[in-house]
Amino acid sequence: MKPTLLLVEAPGPHRELLSLAFQGQGWRVLVAAGVEPLVSALRESPPVHLVLAAAGLLGSAGAQLEALRAALAGSGASLWVEAPPAEQAALQRLGVPVTGFLAPGLSLGARVEAVRQALPGEARRAQAGRAALRVLVAEDDPVYRKLLLLALASFHFELMEAEDGVSALELARRHPPDVVLADVLMPRLDGFRLCLALRQDPKLARVPVILTHATSPDELDLRMAANVGANGFVRRAQGDDELVATLLRESRAEGPLPAPVPDELSTETHLYSMVRQLERRVGLLEQAERTARESEERYRLVVSGSYDGVWDWDMRGQRMYWSPRLLEMLGLGPEDFPGTSEAFLARVHPEDRDAVASALARHLEQGTPYDVSFRLKHEAGGYRSCVSRGRAIRDAQGRPVRMAGIIGDVTEQLRLYREAREAVRVRDEFLAVAAHELRTPLAALRLRVQGTAAALKHERQVAPERLERALVAADRQVQRLADLVEGLLDVSQMQSHAPRLNLEDVDLGQVVRDVVARTEEVAARAGCLLVVRDVAPAVGRWDALRLGQVVTHLLVNAMKFGPGKPVELEVQADADTAWLEVRDHGIGIAPDRVDGLFRRFERAVPTRNYGGLGLGLYRLYRIVEAHGGEVAVTSTPGQGATFRVRLPRAGPPVGHA
Repeated sequence: MKPTLLLVEAPGPHRELLSLAFQGQGWRVLVAAGVEPLVSALRESPPVHLVLAAAGLLGSAGAQLEALRAALAGSGASLWVEAPPAEQAALQRLGVPVTGFLAPGLSLGARVEAVRQALPGEARRAQAGRAALRVLVAEDDPVYRKLLLLALASFHFELMEAEDGVSALELARRHPPDVVLADVLMPRLDGFRLCLALRQDPKLARVPVILTHATSPDELDLRMAANVGANGFVRRAQGDDELVATLLRESRAEGPLPAPVPDELSTETHLYSMVRQLERRVGLLEQAERTARESEERYRLVVSGSYDGVWDWDMRGQRMYWSPRLLEMLGLGPEDFPGTSEAFLARVHPEDRDAVASALARHLEQGTPYDVSFRLKHEAGGYRSCVSRGRAIRDAQGRPVRMAGIIGDVTEQLRLYREAREAVRVRDEFLAVAAHELRTPLAALRLRVQGTAAALKHERQVAPERLERALVAADRQVQRLADLVEGLLDVSQMQSHAPRLNLEDVDLGQVVRDVVARTEEVAARAGCLLVVRDVAPAVGRWDALRLGQVVTHLLVNAMKFGPGKPVELEVQADADTAWLEVRDHGIGIAPDRVDGLFRRFERAVPTRNYGGLGLGLYRLYRIVEAHGGEVAVTSTPGQGATFRVRLPRAGPPVGHA
């Protein structure tokens, strides 16, 4: 019994070609254009061994899924679907009872062989004794002859080959073929005259003859082919299904008898014209090759100088090429990438995989632009942020056969973008805080001045004590403004270069005592007791003014976050190093905020709860760093923080100050 196939495909040239190829194998072929006709055919037709369907026609199977399952189970047929990876996953999620999948873009021969392997064993065995189509291939070019034989091998034809027209004619007389493929330009006996000789032999007169040539036939070629009795004239092209389709179609027809060849259109004259035409095309081809080499060199220079990797996906051979730049981008060697689309998708981040597969499917099936962003796994671990663009190449039937494009690594650009966005956020937050910090003393100063002015205006005599208090309060606000402006200017200079130091012999202990004396009034207002536990003599090559700023920042910081609680200071020293330690008993610092504590505008607490520009500890760090020292902090949330400054007594390294 013949194997029976049910082909689910939209009407058109592709369905006709598949049907012709399957019938050429001796199989019975039924056709359907959708799920409903498919179910009807399975119920009403003779037993079907295999159903081959296009994925697009099964997308609406949800409403008739149960009917499809029942029809397949009742007929015993297996369902094979031609679909890309994304569509395969979609059909599996839908629950369509698919036995197996065929990759899209397969050549006609590869598709026939895949279907043959998918047929049940008894159906294949039933075809074992079938008489195969005998094909005589007459071609003098050994490379193309080998390629043609390989292309026809999948159809299980009985193949005979000849290297010129005379050998082909002799072979045909000994073993009459069912169809002949003959090149028109062959030594000793060309394809036109071989066709004439076959038509003049009574036993071979009706054997179909298909003429082939390297170029597309023109009007004169077709007239000559008709005059010598050829069934067709086809341009030979590696991987093209047109020649196979013509062979399958004409194998069912008998060859026509030749028409008389007019004197003005002799085969010799026509062949000479074809040779001259080939010579001209060879010259054009050499010029095109030179241009192509130059273009390829430019392309390589551009690609090697860019940050993009190139990929090329051969859908028929199911191979994917990655350029050296792309492999390098992911830490891979040529041997590390298997060269398949599955290996590519496996490297895509799991969260991005469905989106990439869907974008590929939409481009291949609908022509939607393929322009996607995703993450690719690096061989050393972690993921690189990438963008990719590509475009498919299609055959004469509109099927995608190849796709190529680029993948660009935008990890660094994204990092810079995020940093810039964070910098803008920090800047905006700082400007808001700075405006608030500057507005507060300005408002207090204005109130003091306005109050004093009003008193002087309405009162004939103002007590000197009252006027003095007003002036002291105003001076305090002016000093606060001056300190804020000085801090901003100082940080602006520190951003571009290290703070300038005026080095001299300085006693760190004396600096601490002087700052404590100046700060006692501020500490009293904050309710903080300044406890100087131990101040050892510690003389070094330092900048006294800058060290005073360091101690001041530490004390102000301790009083701000530990109001009403004592602040302890201690100075220690050995022969080479001096240490300053300031300990408070305030709110402490969260562990996740310690690392960034000395960055500009960084705050360990929300600005809505505590004021300040977030510059004090940054200035402190830069000053200590300029002296060749280090600053560290330890803290327990809710129990306070301890800042420890280490300074080399010899001063900063040479050339560092």
